[in-house]
Amino acid sequence: MSQYGCTIPRRGRELIAKILAAKIPLKISRIMMGQGVCPDEVFPGDLEDLVEPVAAGTSNEPTYDGDTVHITVEYRSDLNGGLDHGFWIREFGVFAQDEDGSEVMLYYGVLGDYPQWVSAYSTTGLDVRRYPISITIGEGAEVIIDYSPEAFMTAEDVGAYCTSVMLPAFLVQAQAQIDAHNTDPQAHPAIKADFNAMDARMSLMELRYNTEVSGNPFTATFEDLSKLRIEGVWNAAQKRVEF
Repeated sequence: MSQYGCTIPRRGRELIAKILAAKIPLKISRIMMGQGVCPDEVFPGDLEDLVEPVAAGTSNEPTYDGDTVHITVEYRSDLNGGLDHGFWIREFGVFAQDEDGSEVMLYYGVLGDYPQWVSAYSTTGLDVRRYPISITIGEGAEVIIDYSPEAFMTAEDVGAYCTSVMLPAFLVQAQAQIDAHNTDPQAHPAIKADFNAMDARMSLMELRYNTEVSGNPFTATFEDLSKLRIEGVWNAAQKRVEF
């Protein structure tokens, strides 16, 4: 199903009718996220569950506007111990309890051609997805959230979490990698080669200017004997003449 939108399934409409007639509260039991796609030959209003449920979500506390209840459905990758593998959110459902204790899918949302990827949870990354929904249940009807909604995080909460939890963990890991790099004998070969060359030149300068020499100062090296007529064998590796 490629259409983006939402619907209240048949059983959900029946439950709302009971609520209006009996003036009982609507008890929302859970939020579920899925990656299924409703087949084209299936009417979404006939569904009683997600096509392919994956993970439980959460929500904020409901707000009221006359006969309509507004809820923001949320999924975060750190819920329920943390998501161990990523998945595409293509559908979500809001479930409520019927009078007999059975569970009814009250609201079915589908993202159609616009699914949203949620990455697996890690200490350096937190994925948050939110979907505002509205359900008309009648003037003055009460809604009870039958799960813990305090996990819901505002944008400010996420920012504070990133600063207080994720950033320190990132800095510790980054410092560990820097320390390992600094102690690696193979790190920065070009810089070390330049340093060794400079050290050799400094040693030569110290020899020239820190050594007291009477008479004419000179420096003798055996780097190149190509212009010297000698009898023997020039050992280039040892920089000496062997007889």
